Amino acid sequence: METKNWIENYNKLNNSFSKTLVFRVGISAGFFSEINHMLMAVLYCLQHKIKFVLSSKENNFAYQKGWEDYFLPFCEESQNDLHLKYNARSHQVNSSLSNIIKLKFIRKSLGIAHLTQDIWPYIKDAKFYNETFKFTELEIEGDFLVAMHVLAKHIWRYQPIIKTTIEDRLNRLNLPPSYLGMHIRSGDIEKKNYAISRYIDLAKTFSADKNLFVATDNYSSIEKIQAQYPDYKIYTFCAPTEKGFDEGAYNSQTKESKKETLISLLTDTEGLYRSEVFIGTISSNVGSFVGMRRKAQAWYGIDANDSPLQFGQ
Repeated sequence: METKNWIENYNKLNNSFSKTLVFRVGISAGFFSEINHMLMAVLYCLQHKIKFVLSSKENNFAYQKGWEDYFLPFCEESQNDLHLKYNARSHQVNSSLSNIIKLKFIRKSLGIAHLTQDIWPYIKDAKFYNETFKFTELEIEGDFLVAMHVLAKHIWRYQPIIKTTIEDRLNRLNLPPSYLGMHIRSGDIEKKNYAISRYIDLAKTFSADKNLFVATDNYSSIEKIQAQYPDYKIYTFCAPTEKGFDEGAYNSQTKESKKETLISLLTDTEGLYRSEVFIGTISSNVGSFVGMRRKAQAWYGIDANDSPLQFGQ
């Protein structure tokens, strides 16, 4: 099914539900944590016949609009300022009786049944990951990963100017027709760092290709590959000055700088998505998203035996 038709079918189905959730994306977490959880919320709402409405105004990756700064719209979006203060992840909400009562009146005034915090515990529950999903009009039939792939495939649509920017950058890198993709994370929010040999050894198991696109935020990873595996030709956007993602430094950036940082991240993930074989970490939100978008085709996590598929905080 073409994406245009899929979006039409999704909105027809979504708008047929009587109860409404307004989901706030871009509250405080890393970009792909926000995206993964948004897609999970979309799936949860389909499963429970709840209309999904987005709220992205003034979020942590907004330049002017929010979601539509980078992506084409896929559903109705609420611009109500109440969501900026009262719509959040459950652990961020004041649990006092007075606030619970206040939120009840806020839902009523907004004419909705649910805020983000109301479904948050359920989309984080392992039971949700083990459900099966069937929505014929959306070509969804299967387990959690099958359903999430379909959502990622059709909802992930760049704005034309963003798409052009990404294509221009990838073209300038002169990637060969076939290459390996590798995501190596080492910033201040990574749960665990792994030896470079873990990545390369796993890559060798699945491909003899020596063209390697590396998405990383720490140039020392590039230097280690060059020193230990000189037979690999490395393609990367990582600059020698990059020493790892610093969330504090990112949060203090101007909107222009944040936009540039996000476009760079989107370009990296697009390069990974197009690779012949993708090596990353299942516990990384970037790795999880790229893998879901690829439908888990040639997606291998070096931490696959350490932990099941999971989505970060």
